[in-house]
Amino acid sequence: MAERPKVTGLSGFGLEVPDLADAEAFYGAFGLDADRRGEALVMGSPGRDHEEAVVNAGARKRLHHVSFFIDPDDTEAFAEALKRDGLDVSEGAPDGWVRPGLWFQDPWGTWFNLTPKRPVTRAFDPAPPSNQNGAGERVDVHLWRELPKARPPRRIGHMLMFTQDWEKTEAFLTKTLGLRTSDRVAGKVMFMAAGDGVTDHHCFGLINSTHRGLQHASFQVANFDDIGFGAWRMNEAGYKEAFGPGRHALASNLFHYTRDPWGSWIEYYADMDKISPAWRCQDFDTLPYIWGPEWSPEFWGGEMNANLEPAD
Repeated sequence: MAERPKVTGLSGFGLEVPDLADAEAFYGAFGLDADRRGEALVMGSPGRDHEEAVVNAGARKRLHHVSFFIDPDDTEAFAEALKRDGLDVSEGAPDGWVRPGLWFQDPWGTWFNLTPKRPVTRAFDPAPPSNQNGAGERVDVHLWRELPKARPPRRIGHMLMFTQDWEKTEAFLTKTLGLRTSDRVAGKVMFMAAGDGVTDHHCFGLINSTHRGLQHASFQVANFDDIGFGAWRMNEAGYKEAFGPGRHALASNLFHYTRDPWGSWIEYYADMDKISPAWRCQDFDTLPYIWGPEWSPEFWGGEMNANLEPAD
C-alpha cells in the first residue's frame, strides 16, 4: 500500500463569535486584511492568497474548524485514506464556511479542512543595515526615522488548540494528517510539525483541557522591531491585555501575545527553530520562557491557559 499523504502546513482556523464587527476591528488592528463573503468574515495576512481566519456569527465564541494545506495532487489519496478510517468526507464546506477542499469531523466533533493549495506568501522585506554583533553597516543614519512601523504579519505560522483526550488526539492527528510531535511538556502541551525536510518546529499544538477551544493563533513577522511595533499598535487600538515580549524555550521564538475580545490570544512571533527529519521529540517537565515578563504561575497556568469556550 502506498504511503499515506501528509499535510504540508497550517492554513488557518474558523471561529464563531457573537459580533463580526468586533472580529473585524480586532484582526484589522493586528494587521490582517478582511473581506466579506456572504455571511462570513474572511481575513488573512496581506499578500496571502487564501483564507487564514474565517469568522461567522454565533451565540458564543467557539472554535469551529482547523484548516491544513495539502498538495493538490494528494486530494484524492487523502479522501480515500480518510474514508478507510471510517470518516465521513465531503468536498463541500459546511454552510457559511467558504473554504475549498476536503472536510471531515474528528471523533470529538471538531471540523477539519484540507485545502489543496500551494500557498504564495509575501516575501520578507530586506533587513535594514545592521550594527548588531559589532557590525558597522549603518553609519550617519537615524535608523529610528527609517524603520517601517506598520509592516503587517507575513503569514499564520501556528495555532494551539485546547482538547480533551489529548494523547488520543495526538495519535489521531499523527495517523490522519501525518503531523509529527516535535516536543512535549508532560501533562500540559505538545507541539506538532508538518511537512518533510526542514520545517518550523511546530505549526500546531495541543493543550490538555476539558474540551475543545482555541488557545492562541500565531502570525510570523520578520524581527523584534515588528513585534514591538505590532504590540504598540494593538495597545493604541485599545487591546491592552497582553503578555510579552519574550523568548520561548521550546521552539525558541520571540513572542508577544494580546488577548482577543473572547478570551483567547493572538501572537506575533519571529525567529523560530527549524527542525529536520533527524529531530527527535523530547519530553520536558516545565514550559518556561528564557526571558520575558515576570513569571506568574497564575497568569501562565490560569489566565493564559483558561479555556473560556463553551463545553457543549
